[in-house]
Amino acid sequence: MKVKIHAKKRILDNFFRIDEVNLQFERFDGAWSKPVRRYNVDRGEAAGALIYLTDRRSFVFVRQFRYAVYSKGEEGWIDEIAAGVMEKEDTPLSCIRRECIEESGYEIDSFHSLGWFYVSPGITNERIHLFIGMCTSDCKKHKGGGLDEENEDVYLVEMSREEVKRKLWDGYFKDGKTIIALQYFFLNESRLLE
Repeated sequence: MKVKIHAKKRILDNFFRIDEVNLQFERFDGAWSKPVRRYNVDRGEAAGALIYLTDRRSFVFVRQFRYAVYSKGEEGWIDEIAAGVMEKEDTPLSCIRRECIEESGYEIDSFHSLGWFYVSPGITNERIHLFIGMCTSDCKKHKGGGLDEENEDVYLVEMSREEVKRKLWDGYFKDGKTIIALQYFFLNESRLLE
């Protein structure tokens, strides 16, 4: 199938970029669509990891303020997996290793890749590479809590496997990447812990 780009204009270039695009796309019946206007939020790529402490049978989450959540009338602080935006020189693995240290303080060597997915393909081309990081409580080598120069204020939350499973079932977690990583973990737990 084909796409015709008639015009493309960058309307914001800051922490992320927004492009306005006028285009047509080939329809399933072979005809061309009417001209349409679409927007794309270009934020780059990111990596996230669910941290599992094998010796304590528990998970480590990061709690931080999210304005987008607050803007929907919620409290604004949510529990998520460690994650961050990839720099130009990063691979997904180098990014998530750094983010786990910055946010949680854990130096993790054993990561299982879940692949990547589009965060919200109707509006952004952002992809997130998802991992499960397996380590022990002895891997906590740094303070964590985020970076002051990035205005991060990250609080670490450790929850037992049983509590997390119950909270997942009850709908406690609201972050998509966190839900996907937890569901993957519980569906593949025996293989992951071999």
